[in-house]
Amino acid sequence: MRSQSFVLNSRHFLVFILVSYAVVVSPFVGAGLRNYMVLLAAMIGGTLFMALRFYLKRQVFWALLLFSIMTIQSLFQGGTGQFGSVALTFVYAMGYFAIAGLLDIIEDKRAFLMKVMRGIVFAFAILSVVQLLTSLVGLPIPNQIASKGIWSYNSLANEPSQLGRIVGISMLCYLVLSRLPGEPEPSRLRLKVLIAFVLTMLLSGSSLAAVAIIMVYVLSRFSLWSVLLVTIIVLMWPMFSLIDFEPLQRAILLANNMATLDIDKVMVADHSGGLRVAPMLIYFNDFTLAKAGFWFGYGTEGLIYFFQGNISGIGEDDIFAGFLPAFAVVYGGLVFVFFIWIFALRQANRATLPLIAFWAIFMTSSAWNTQVFWYGLITIYVTWAASRSDFRSLSVRAES
Repeated sequence: MRSQSFVLNSRHFLVFILVSYAVVVSPFVGAGLRNYMVLLAAMIGGTLFMALRFYLKRQVFWALLLFSIMTIQSLFQGGTGQFGSVALTFVYAMGYFAIAGLLDIIEDKRAFLMKVMRGIVFAFAILSVVQLLTSLVGLPIPNQIASKGIWSYNSLANEPSQLGRIVGISMLCYLVLSRLPGEPEPSRLRLKVLIAFVLTMLLSGSSLAAVAIIMVYVLSRFSLWSVLLVTIIVLMWPMFSLIDFEPLQRAILLANNMATLDIDKVMVADHSGGLRVAPMLIYFNDFTLAKAGFWFGYGTEGLIYFFQGNISGIGEDDIFAGFLPAFAVVYGGLVFVFFIWIFALRQANRATLPLIAFWAIFMTSSAWNTQVFWYGLITIYVTWAASRSDFRSLSVRAES
């Protein structure tokens, strides 16, 4: 694909697909807040993956086996609706593997990925500030999709809590990569990234984003000191209630009520956060190991049995549940563990553990066929690839 002035190469395709999984631009958003730009990017990536025959045979084999199992289960248990969900999930996976294959071509993975993650954080920060200024002067807010507007800005996400997850894991990825061996970035540049990150998260007005700021700091310092810091936070938890910051207050109230396992109290404490937590509490209260459905799945009928009409604020005919626990309900605990192993635990090492933890805490409440869920898995993979590349380069230097 050539023009007289510009040549598209693997880096351009990689950046386009990766950034498409991170951002949401309103002209590309359709019914149900579906982002068609990321679907287009994923399909382009899938085409590249098959055309260029990237070398990822082992993980691709396990993924194809997983999707085969999901397809068979959907045909026997869920019908066309569940089959459509599998197809959509497969499209997102195509983009995932395209990013993995294209990244394998890049030599200095660490520097390249740090630049991309830094750019994502800056882009979110710039638009958040623009949204703030336009709302203060009474102008139309650009890219406003599902946010309240005043001190609650979605920036380049669908809504503020999605911003908290995307920007949070992007910043964590940036910090983890910066600690890998390599040329350090100027301290002034790192300070700018940090300021942009905190400003964006605070302007979102999301309780999830407020908690994510703390978790990014703790997980980025994944060591004995982080364990000590978590201990101090737990001991000082009552003191946080004195901080006059409404999103943080909602997060504290939600955490305090989760211990009661009372769904109604959790929903009253923070309706937005409660919607993500309630399905998990319901399932943990009702599941039993003695039933075959726990191991092999209940199909879509399981979602109706466990969740329909059981969450206040959700219509009687609606079902609201994310990957955890809905994927386990539909496909069973065995396939659930198999999925996590292929896309998360298989890439576990010292560099990726903080990102796996962040993904497990903040992103498994999303459905498994959404861009935010797969963006979290992508950041885990690219960090793993960068850490392995760094290990190989150190080995070559030692041998020479």
